[in-house]
Amino acid sequence: MSKKPEGSRVSMRDLAREVGVSVSAVSLALRNSPKVSKKKREEIREAADRIGYVKDGRVAELMEHMRTFRLKERLSTIAVIISDIRKSELKGYPRMVSLTRGVEDEARKNGYGVDFMFLKDLGVSPKRLRDILIARGIKGIVVMPFQAGVGEFAMDISGFCVSTPGYSIIKPTINRACPNFLQMMDELLEQICRLGYRRVGFIMTYGSGGIGHKLYSSSFLYYSTLIDNSLRIPILRRRDVGIAGIQKWMEKYQPDVVVSSGMVYRILEDLGYRIPKDLGFASLELSEDHGQASGVDHRHELVGSEALKLTFSDINLNHSGVPENPKVVLVDSHFREGNTLRKIGRARVIKLRATK
Repeated sequence: MSKKPEGSRVSMRDLAREVGVSVSAVSLALRNSPKVSKKKREEIREAADRIGYVKDGRVAELMEHMRTFRLKERLSTIAVIISDIRKSELKGYPRMVSLTRGVEDEARKNGYGVDFMFLKDLGVSPKRLRDILIARGIKGIVVMPFQAGVGEFAMDISGFCVSTPGYSIIKPTINRACPNFLQMMDELLEQICRLGYRRVGFIMTYGSGGIGHKLYSSSFLYYSTLIDNSLRIPILRRRDVGIAGIQKWMEKYQPDVVVSSGMVYRILEDLGYRIPKDLGFASLELSEDHGQASGVDHRHELVGSEALKLTFSDINLNHSGVPENPKVVLVDSHFREGNTLRKIGRARVIKLRATK
């Protein structure tokens, strides 16, 4: 079949006739459904390009709405899988509480229930977990991040629509929603400079190898290239974080403000520093610190919500398994003034996020 005259539209029926398949097979192939073989999907796409088929946006929107309506009736539950903590331990992990709350709120807004599955309590193999999900008729999954480090989610996810909040699930490579670590460190350093702090120290408490570790460090090292050599303070590495290591580093480099986490805040107080009178402190993770610390809010509830939206998107588009082109949604942080930073001098203008 040659391309139709200009002004006439090639229909899905024309495309189906060209390839010799049903209209429904064409529809599934164009939505990358595994119900059509990869070879046949490629053949249909090639034919679509050859004869000039372009989907009608209005029809596609209507069909997606109809599929969404049917799926909401049929797929009533989303599974939230938590790998490395027990249900009884959940309240001790503020970040996880916020992430799960965000997922649960988003699910309810869309008419879904949530089945929380704590793998340490269940004690099942990846194969058995898959069988349980299939038996319960669950298609959509949100895999919660590991509490420490990075790792693999070992279950076969073919046939499921899966996403995760954060970067800790490194295998398989799935859709994810994440805090924008680079943006939050840039913003925090800019705020610190506006308050007049000059000697900014960074104590790393994130595990090496993680994306947060790399992005925080990248921002701080870039900041260090913009200031005078006399003001540069090397990052205190995680392996040196402890009362003795922090005390030695503080005495040697004498920062007037420290960027770190709640654990370091408590050590600094134990060492006798009065915050913010003697020393400014900026938190990279407010969920770990006292209620009025200055620092950045990772907005974990929104991260959880955005992760579930990625799962919903795959459900609606009938995409499942490991995605060919995984998506990453970045959620910007919010700076909170708090009471651990104060204005101590003339503002310094350091532009880390400037594009001009």
